[in-house]
Parts: sequence; structure tokens; C-alpha cells
Amino acid sequence: MKLSKYDEKTLKKLKKLELMVLKEFISICEANDLEYFLYGGSALGAVRHNGFIPWDDDIDVIMFQKDYEKFIKIMEKRDDDKYELITPDTCPDYFFLFSKLMLKGTRFEEWWIDQVDFHIGINIDIFVLNNLSNNKIKRFFQVKRARLLDKLLTMDVIKLEDYPKLTEAIANSVHGILNFLHIKPDYFKKKAKAILTKYANEDSKLVCDISALNHPQIYFKDDYLPPKKVKFEDLEVNIPNNYDRILKDIYGDYMKIPPEEERYNHAPQILDFGPYK
Repeated sequence: MKLSKYDEKTLKKLKKLELMVLKEFISICEANDLEYFLYGGSALGAVRHNGFIPWDDDIDVIMFQKDYEKFIKIMEKRDDDKYELITPDTCPDYFFLFSKLMLKGTRFEEWWIDQVDFHIGINIDIFVLNNLSNNKIKRFFQVKRARLLDKLLTMDVIKLEDYPKLTEAIANSVHGILNFLHIKPDYFKKKAKAILTKYANEDSKLVCDISALNHPQIYFKDDYLPPKKVKFEDLEVNIPNNYDRILKDIYGDYMKIPPEEERYNHAPQILDFGPYK
């Protein structure tokens, strides 16, 4: 991850549009009784800054699997000329296991965009909390297998650039082998989905975000419920009930402002506000 240097006007406009997408997302959730939570850097921003982290350039939310799937079905039925949802099922070479709610007519595209056949608009990321097995051994293999498939999915689609040499060499070798064998991204998506949804109908105590940046984030459901209300810019939003444990797990001493060399954002290669210029 890199730190993109925005001019103040551009970053302010980007945040304004992302906030607009978030408001639409929350409106849909509230109208349909769906639970959601601000997550990751957005939850940290809400707690530490009452809004965006000053240098941040995205919004993250997370949902329990049942609510996430309901949200997708709602969006599929909408005739929407303003917003678009991209999911693992909508694009063959979309290489994430989470979804993005995007603003049509805009572009927010990272370094890998030339390697895929889809476009990304200004968006919010919608992560999913999947149920885990209550059995410790089954849970261990569930998480390990799903995480491996998540990584293989990414390596199947894109070649890494500007990463540490060893990481880049290994990942790009795997990319070459998978493409030589003609293994399609859908293979990894279906396998991962089967593993992650295996315990969807069980009374699981633990949930997991398999797509977390550094390692799978495993939590008790009670870490999230009931949600707390906090201020995020001009909104009142949900964050996890035990946000302290979750933020410490991700960031450590999360109230401490990191030095500039440890800050990061998405550093888009292409940023186009489209009709919102």
C-alpha cells in the first residue's frame, strides 16, 4: 500500500462523494432492516477523528453474511442510474471476495486496472463477516483454506508490481503457473464461497473477515452486537460494540497518530469525478 499525495481540494471532493455513497448505503440498510458497521480505517476515523482519517481516501463497511446477501439481492432488483454494485459474481476477473458500491460515471482505479476487464468507480468497500465453525480444528482449516483461496484468486488475475522482490517473484510465478494451466478465477471464488458459507445456518459464536489486509480478522459476534452509534462527519453511523478490541487487533495503539512513513491509502492511478466535477 502506498500513500497518495492529494491536493486538499481533490481529497475533499473525493471524500464528499464517498460520503454520498455511504449515505445511500445506510439508507438502503435502514429501509430493509439490515445490520452494518463502519470497519477498518473508517471505524478508526470515526473513533479518533469523528470522520475520515485525514489522509484516508476510502470508506469501509462490514456486514454479517445474511445481511450482506440480502443487500446484494436488493441491489440486483434496483433499476439504478446512479449506483452500481460490483461483486465476485458480476465480473469474471474481479479478484476480491467482497463487494463495492460504486458511483456510476466516475473512476477510482489502482495500479492493477490495466490487467482486468472491469472498471472501478468512486466507491465504498462492503466486507462480509462469515460464520466460522465452533469446532477449533474445523475452524482452523476453514480459515486457512479460505485465506489461501483468496490469495490464489488475486494471483490468478494480476501480476504484482513494486512489491518486495521475493514476494513479487513468488506471486508472479504462481500467476504464470495458474494461467498456463488455464485455471479461471471463478474456480477459486466458488471454492472460497463454499468454505466461507459452510456454517451459514449454524449458531456460530465466531465470525471472520477473510479479506482483511494483513491476516484474517476473527471476532466473536458479540464484539459487534449491539452496534454503537458514533459521529462520522455529518452522519450518525454504526460501529462495532467492542470497537476497542477490534481496532486494537488491527492497529495496535490506534489512538496514536502514526508517522507519515507508516500512513497509507489507495493511491489511485486514475481518479475521475465524471459528472461530479
